[in-house]
Amino acid sequence: MALTACGRDSPPPPAGSAAPIAGAAAPPALPDAEATKRQAHAALARQLRAFPVQRTPAAHDGPTSARMAADDERLRLGAFWRVRTDTHHFNADFHARAEAVLALPGDGSTAADAALRRLLDTVDRRLPAWQALVDYNAAERMRDDGGEGGRQLLPGCIAAIDAIEAAAWAYIETATDRTPDHA
Repeated sequence: MALTACGRDSPPPPAGSAAPIAGAAAPPALPDAEATKRQAHAALARQLRAFPVQRTPAAHDGPTSARMAADDERLRLGAFWRVRTDTHHFNADFHARAEAVLALPGDGSTAADAALRRLLDTVDRRLPAWQALVDYNAAERMRDDGGEGGRQLLPGCIAAIDAIEAAAWAYIETATDRTPDHA
């Protein structure tokens, strides 16, 4: 019986890892920081895509888009009770997701980062004017003041929605590297 030389054994591989097989291809490399950041921007932009109103809806946009465009037109003609109530697109969860994308490693001076910062700034400055009209309608204060409060809030609300939509479109276009079909 022959004894083999005793030497220190190499430690076993960590649990869940497989030893490389001779001649096998190396596992795919993890995406680099820039690619990860681009993917995160694109994902956030896709989530926001439901927000902007298609002013001239295409046939494939469906009845929801057409209804939103019609309600938007009525709002602009003075029907403040038709204001969009989808401010949830820009709630604390949106801010957290946006800040997480901005915090990802990578070049912080990208066009998508800049567009997202502009969107966040616009939302922070303009959302309160829009939310004020949403809250006015939800509280049914029109019954108390005959709609005077809604008429006073309407111009600021329209300006807020327009500014937020413009910033959202700019971000979506930049983050997805394509031009959407909006009017």
